[in-house]
Amino acid sequence: MPDVNCTVNNCKYWTSGNLCEAQQIVIQNDEEGGFSPNANLKSLKATPADANDDTCCQTFKMK
Repeated sequence: MPDVNCTVNNCKYWTSGNLCEAQQIVIQNDEEGGFSPNANLKSLKATPADANDDTCCQTFKMK
């Protein structure tokens, strides 16, 4: 599986280096999301979330 980058560091699937270890990823389009398609996600700061609704990632689960 290719690397999937994520900056929500309090997600169950987040790992060091802003990587996601979920077995399945659900992605929303850029209109709902926050970063441009050319963003260097590995260099972004961590962005914690309190709930699934605070993210554009439908895979998010609180640790």
